[in-house]
Amino acid sequence: MRPVSLSMIVLAAVCSLAAGTPGLAVEKAPQQPRLDLARAEIATLIMVDDPACHYCRRWNKEVGGGYSRTAEGRAAPLKRVGRDSKILAGFAPVIYTPTFILAQNGRELGRITGYPGQLYFWEELSQMMSSAGINTKG
Repeated sequence: MRPVSLSMIVLAAVCSLAAGTPGLAVEKAPQQPRLDLARAEIATLIMVDDPACHYCRRWNKEVGGGYSRTAEGRAAPLKRVGRDSKILAGFAPVIYTPTFILAQNGRELGRITGYPGQLYFWEELSQMMSSAGINTKG
């Protein structure tokens, strides 16, 4: 049998008290600041989405589920936001949804307005990323 130290007994007592005593204050770990993806050093594809938008729903069905597993999705992770998101401050206004904004270091590198289908989306995204110097091959 392994000897039990005083610190182990105290730790067990504190844990059981915290778990069983309502109102006992347990200090939470400090929260890390939220990463502002629009200002991140890696590229981000910001999708301005609207639940009522037929074309947004179509993009979600045709592209959205697999986007993160593509080379483009790894090079520029997707961040969905509403039209009123603070992330959009500093970018040109968004009129239509969906609008896809390729951003890096707080700068807009390009945008796709609307979604007429997969072929158009992938061609436009590939061209936009290439023009911005974003490598999707590695």
